Amino acid sequence: MLQQIETNLQRGIDNVRGSRDFYRRGSQLQTVAAAGLSATTTLLIGLNEIYHRSGIAAAALAAAGLTTIASAWSSWFASRKLWINNTVALTSLYALRERIEYDKARDGQPDAVTIVAYRSQLDEIFAELNRTWVRIREG
Repeated sequence: MLQQIETNLQRGIDNVRGSRDFYRRGSQLQTVAAAGLSATTTLLIGLNEIYHRSGIAAAALAAAGLTTIASAWSSWFASRKLWINNTVALTSLYALRERIEYDKARDGQPDAVTIVAYRSQLDEIFAELNRTWVRIREG
């Protein structure tokens, strides 16, 4: 019974770590895209004030439009919030794994009541991860 909990725990750690890394990269990409497009828009507006070229003005408008799209993309996908959500869950999973390892080192095989408590804690971590994911995705 404990072996099954440890297997599920490790699988959860691996999956949540992968999700966390995915959302972290997404968040970084969204941040860089929005900042880069905003800076490009500002630069193009400044260049247009100097050179008064319709092509520069058109490029500034296009960059401004893409900035709006990048901002909407960031809001829609909520990568930063999901990255944080997965980080919190991963920390909880690590804490549970450490608790199990500590208890095994201290007492040998934990009793059935303790094992059931581990399972309940693991289930609650996954349930909270899912509840938070749903809240974030609902907007």
